[in-house]
Amino acid sequence: MKTELYTAFQLSAIRITAAVMLLAAVLGSVLHWVLRSLMKIDPPQIGGATGDKIQQVIGNSDPSSPHFQLQGLDVTGTASQSSGIGLSYVVVTVLGILLVAGNFRHGAVMWKVLRGRGRWGLNMLGTVAVVTAAVVAVSCLITVVVTSIATALNGVDWAASTSDMLLVWLRGIIALTLLAVAAAAITIATHSGPIAGVVMGVVYIIEATVTTLGTVLGWDSHAYGWLPLQSIVSAVGVSNTAAYGTMAGMLLCVGWAGLATIIGIGRVKTYNL
Repeated sequence: MKTELYTAFQLSAIRITAAVMLLAAVLGSVLHWVLRSLMKIDPPQIGGATGDKIQQVIGNSDPSSPHFQLQGLDVTGTASQSSGIGLSYVVVTVLGILLVAGNFRHGAVMWKVLRGRGRWGLNMLGTVAVVTAAVVAVSCLITVVVTSIATALNGVDWAASTSDMLLVWLRGIIALTLLAVAAAAITIATHSGPIAGVVMGVVYIIEATVTTLGTVLGWDSHAYGWLPLQSIVSAVGVSNTAAYGTMAGMLLCVGWAGLATIIGIGRVKTYNL
């Protein structure tokens, strides 16, 4: 895996994608604070359970609340989008595809696979996991800068505890890493970066469509909360739209990545060299 790691950091496309991930973290955190300032929320005039739910949403939009600040520190940006596709999801997907696709494009996979098909596949997925985790971890630090500036501009104190912040970061790093691994496994299975990109794009569009329809039609969020990107929302645990708890969400992320890995490793053993 040392060879794969060294090669990964030498490719300009990987460095550019890593830089875009940093930008995505900045945009996600800034968007979270900007959207709040643009929204004028009046106290609810509705009683009962509905009124309590609205009051909870308003309370979570208070910039001085720990929950709101944790949402701004979430590197996945799940709090800034509900049924759409977050930029961070797209970036880590591209990162996972590029890390594998380069081997096919340059023919390096030929001699690497000869050393052991399954071993090469696992090494590539391990490389994707290490690189993605490192990039996302650095991106987490960027959110601290944005949140520090935002709290100062809003005249509020930093309320989020360090332990909660680190926990949100850890969940975000794991969830995005698993997404990148899934994208890489699909690339191994399809033997092509462009085809893998199309497959992942179709999956994301279908999920966004189903989630949007479910939200508009008032479906129970559990009906679509098991989908790949919605699983990340639940795994991180700071979004107001999470369908499941953090543990269930993380298990779903592991399940999707595991399924893709089984398909990818199984397919690599049938390559015609």
